[in-house]
Parts: sequence; structure tokens; C-alpha cells
Amino acid sequence: MNSRSQASPLRVLGAAALIAGLAAGCGTTPPAHSPPAPAPGPSAPPGSPTLDWAAVERSLGTPLDTGEGAERSTDFPRTDLHVNTRGVQLQPGMEIGAEVHFLPTGGNNALLIGEMTVTDREQPRVIDALQRGGLEITAVHKHMYAQTPDLWWVHFDGYNDAAAEAAAVHNALAATAMPPKPPPGAEEPLRGLDTAALDHIIGASGRAEDGAYQYHVPVTMPITDTRAQVQLPYPMEASTLLLFQPLGNNQAAINGDFALTADQLNPVMSALREHGIHIVTVHNHMIHEQPRLFYVHYWATGDAPTLARALRAALDRTR
Repeated sequence: MNSRSQASPLRVLGAAALIAGLAAGCGTTPPAHSPPAPAPGPSAPPGSPTLDWAAVERSLGTPLDTGEGAERSTDFPRTDLHVNTRGVQLQPGMEIGAEVHFLPTGGNNALLIGEMTVTDREQPRVIDALQRGGLEITAVHKHMYAQTPDLWWVHFDGYNDAAAEAAAVHNALAATAMPPKPPPGAEEPLRGLDTAALDHIIGASGRAEDGAYQYHVPVTMPITDTRAQVQLPYPMEASTLLLFQPLGNNQAAINGDFALTADQLNPVMSALREHGIHIVTVHNHMIHEQPRLFYVHYWATGDAPTLARALRAALDRTR
């Protein structure tokens, strides 16, 4: 699962190119190797000690990946689960796993934003472990239609000592059957999916990750965490997530979420429904962001380019 993790950063449109692309619609194609969007967010304030990342990694029990800005992150794909929804056996890259992001806020403190995919039996233990470790639960909900096994997505944040936050995450992971993060290795090639055609339609370069083809499209306005008083980098819940799982013969299952302000919410849902995309859930992932963001989770299966054009039409409604 890479969802919004920086473990394997995706190339997306720069802010100016993204807005221009949205204004022009599907006819605009970015350069094949356009630079990644900037990931705003301050490092530790001048004069404060550098955050002890080695201590954070020891507490978490795994290395962190460096982001494009000051943040560091990692993810844990749930390779232990065999998840089926509406007849599709889902890959971990369809947002089934855990991820954590740390953004330094001064000294050894960091803003932590994370989420975990857990079974119904694991869910209470995970919530207890996170709260005992001083982290806030910001959302508990579904991201997909009914699936087997029954799954929940637990979102959380933290604002204090980064190593202590990492220890809380480590204890919460230990309350699940989630396997340790696997060592880095070559990603299995995706078969039966014309990813170049999808890139052309979406207007960005996606990336294969844990059995799915993923896009991260940054939101079109700055998002501030009002408690930490920092601007969120796009991997920290400030982007729309588009996921394609190949089903063979250029067919795909899609899910993910659109990150939207209140005035974008219904226009985007209308665009999705006009193109036959199912709305699964609408909810929040955070509790201290400004402007407020709503996340629209969706689902469909079918011809991959047709689905990509539907998602592109919904992106156009965020102008």
C-alpha cells in the first residue's frame, strides 16, 4: 500500500500545470517527465535542534522514507489479508494497509498523520493502543463497499514528541496481524493495463505499487493544520487518490478518494455519477485542517480508459 505515502513518490503536475490542465480539460497532456509538485511544509524552525529521525525509526521499528519536502513516511501493506469486494480480489495497493507521515514542527516534535486498515476484531485494540500512546483518533469508517473480511479504516494524528508518536504506532501495529514492512524490492509489473493511455487521460504520471496503479493529485489550494500551524504537504491527506487495479484485457477496478472543499463536494459527486461511478462514502479524515476537507470514496469496474475519463471529468469540477 502506498496510498499517500512518500515511500515511492509519484510524479504529478506542478501547481501551475495542474490548474492549467484542469482548465483545458482532457485535451491537455503534461510533459512526459514533468517535475513533481512541490510539497510545502516547513522544516524545524531556525535555531531549534534537528529532529532525531534515528530515534523515531527505532521506536517505529522500520526505516522512514524521505519525502520531497521536510516530511518522512512509510507504509505497511496488508499482505496477510485476502480481501474480496463485489467479486474482486483486492491487492494491498488498493489502500489496504497502514501508512504514517511525520512533519517536523520544532525540536523533536512532529505532526503525525496516519491511517490503518484493520479487521473488525482488531479495531478496538488498535484504537486503544493509539490513544494510550497519546494520539488522537480523527476518523473510523469504511472506504469500500462491503468486503470480506470486514474491514475498517482508522485515521489518527499526533502533535508531540515524534519518537513517542512512533512508539504508539508500533504498539498499534502489534495489536494487528499486519506483517512487518517487507524489504525494498522490484515492483511486480502490472499486466493487462495500458498505463501510458491512463497517464495521458489523467494528465499525470502514475506509479505501480503493491498491485495497483496509483495517482496522487494535489488539492488546488493550501491546506493548513490549525493546531500545528503548518501547511500540509500533499501526501499528508492534501491530495486526491486515484487507484486502478488491473483485471485483464485493459479492464480495471477503481477506488480511492477525492479530497474536496465544501463547494467542490457536490459538483464532483455529480460528475462521478454522470459517468456511472458509484459513491461509496463521504466523510472527513482530519479534525484540525483549514479549509475543511471532505473525502469522497468511489468504486467502479470496467474499461480502464473509460473509467479514467470519468475520473478526469470529476477532477475538472474541482476548478
